[in-house]
Amino acid sequence: MPQQTAFWGISYRQLAGVLGLYLLAVVMYDIALSISQQEWSEQPMLADAFSYLPRILLDYALKLAFTAPIWYLLFVRLREWSLLRRVALHLVLLPVFIVFWQNVCYLISDAFGTGRLKGNGEIWDTYISSLFYLVQFGVFHTYAYYRDFQHQQMQEVELRELAVKSELSALKAQLNPHFLYNVFNTISATVPPALEHTRELLADLADLFRYQLQASKTDLVTVRDEVGFLQKYLDLETARFGDRLRVRFDVPDAVMTAKIPPMLLQPLVENAVRHGIAPQIEGGEVRVQISEQGGQLQVSVSDTGAGLNGSQTPGFGVGLTNTRLRLEKMFGSELVLEANKPHGVVAKFEIPFYGAKAPEIAIPQRYAEVYRDSQRENMREQNDFSS
Repeated sequence: MPQQTAFWGISYRQLAGVLGLYLLAVVMYDIALSISQQEWSEQPMLADAFSYLPRILLDYALKLAFTAPIWYLLFVRLREWSLLRRVALHLVLLPVFIVFWQNVCYLISDAFGTGRLKGNGEIWDTYISSLFYLVQFGVFHTYAYYRDFQHQQMQEVELRELAVKSELSALKAQLNPHFLYNVFNTISATVPPALEHTRELLADLADLFRYQLQASKTDLVTVRDEVGFLQKYLDLETARFGDRLRVRFDVPDAVMTAKIPPMLLQPLVENAVRHGIAPQIEGGEVRVQISEQGGQLQVSVSDTGAGLNGSQTPGFGVGLTNTRLRLEKMFGSELVLEANKPHGVVAKFEIPFYGAKAPEIAIPQRYAEVYRDSQRENMREQNDFSS
């Protein structure tokens, strides 16, 4: 069950943990200070503890106030930095923290008369505050590393399960597309010349099954192949909807040789036709756009149909869910669904631009070995099944 967050992605449990750490530091410092003063104090230790409390609360309240922006910088703004780089940054942040905290704390203490160490005693404030800074950020870095490690483990498990399911699905579906592909070719050969359009539709349908069969055996195809598959699919849909369905491709030649996972766009196009265009009496347009910008392949499929407030709500179908998971697991990318203007839906995402020399498996390096292990295991299962 996901934890509720307070701000900056911090859960209430984590916030309670930080406050608990500070409360423990306050109590321990108060006790240590009270014990150290007993040798010359004229008050009971409990009375000393209460008298020092305002001073210590001010001390650690300011520490917390100056810790917050440093934490935000390290764990929110710079979270993509390596652990080593962020730890090295403390060489600059620690002196800045001490200088700002000490000056503000002494200024407020002198103004309100809460008391503070003076003269040579100020060195203890510097030492204790530096030690507390190192302890608390040591705890923060350790927890962040543990949390990232747990997240990575979960991702690897999910990726392994996804690979297994994909391979088993491909194995189960391998016979049907091959059989149907041959059947459609047989039927096409028996269609009389007078029904040439029907013959063309059967040929397109056979090509769709052939592409699906080939796609189950490879990790990447060219944009040209994927667009060709989409054109044949939309030709079949156009034969069904007639003038109600208008199709537009904006794909420059510069990206045609780029590599993309097969069957990645078809669920988006199918969703646009089924949930966007089909419910509209007047129909609409489906537009496929692919471009390259800043080393990223930017893809969008838009329609001018029913929109997000239509009878069907996009984002919950099997096809879109599969595309979203593939993007997330293979590239760490997000499938975005948003309203088109003046109406309709836009589904878009971006992935790294892979040219002709694309890697064998285009997924993050830390998941590649897990994916390859799953592939090898499933290939062994497939060979056993075939034999």
